Amino acid sequence: MTTRKTILLLFLIFVLFPHIAFAGYIDGYDDNGEINMALGVQGWFTQADAKWQISFPYTTQLANPGISAGTPGKIESRLDYRKIDSPMVIVSAGGNIAPRFALDVAYGYGSIKGGRGTDTDRFLPSSGGGLEFSQSTNSLDGDVRLWGINFYYNTRRFADKEAGPWGFVLGFLHYGDNLRMTNAVQTVSVPFDGNTFPPLGPFPANQVLNSTYDFSWKLLKVGVTSQAALGKGFSYTGALSVYPYVDYKGEGYWNLRAGTNPSDFRLQSPNFIQKSNKGYGYEASLGLIYELSENVELQAGYRYMYLYAGNGTDTIYFADGATVESTLDWVTVTRHGAYMELLFKF
Repeated sequence: MTTRKTILLLFLIFVLFPHIAFAGYIDGYDDNGEINMALGVQGWFTQADAKWQISFPYTTQLANPGISAGTPGKIESRLDYRKIDSPMVIVSAGGNIAPRFALDVAYGYGSIKGGRGTDTDRFLPSSGGGLEFSQSTNSLDGDVRLWGINFYYNTRRFADKEAGPWGFVLGFLHYGDNLRMTNAVQTVSVPFDGNTFPPLGPFPANQVLNSTYDFSWKLLKVGVTSQAALGKGFSYTGALSVYPYVDYKGEGYWNLRAGTNPSDFRLQSPNFIQKSNKGYGYEASLGLIYELSENVELQAGYRYMYLYAGNGTDTIYFADGATVESTLDWVTVTRHGAYMELLFKF
């Protein structure tokens, strides 16, 4: 499904869904329903990791340690991003659009500091074995953002006292991590096929790492929700959603590979782009709600999100205008942590 088709589908849902719901209301589906609104302010204290790997066929031209010249195989390049943690602030607003039906929109932002990245390159002969010829580590900082729209059926979040305990959600989520890599340190350096790499230790003064990599995900969501009373003023809330369709795009700028020689990456950012619409994801949350008053609720719990895309393309843009395409084997993102929310109902 292309981005244009995705936008068209969401437009049709947005236009038709309320009309279907209001049609039920006019026909007397639930005369006791109320139109209510709610505003939520949430802190999500997340931990996160991300990984991706590209590969392309390769035949050695020269003899290498334990590998003879003319050996067919492939080169794998992998990035591991660890501890790209961030406390996020998520603001949501929504309300009932008809009895049993509701929608909300949400926007979240967080700052990433203190992350650690590892960049690994290896050659894997078709006959087996392998040679890891380069690896470096780096520092990571940046930000994380998300926004989305959700349509609900039978939810109590918006003070619909007739709803629950089980409901359904259909939505769209846009999620992204924007990362900057600095402070490179070479940890593996083995000459490979006539190429040499920085010596072990911090990169020399003439090779200052200042590269960027941005993840961007467009996701369709479908799931179930639940909320039920536990005692006076207390209730539990839970949700389980799957992302059956993902549209992933990664844009990177490798400053140490950028230049004006034909073999250099282009100077303009980005100098490589990755795409995949083959993948999936899921998200789960479980929390406890306490009614501070009739119109104010305090909620606390835990939320977990996992995204995967694979079998995509990685396109590199060179200084002379040429492009080379390799395979995006896979990319994953995991973000999870405790959350706390104040919900104001009107």
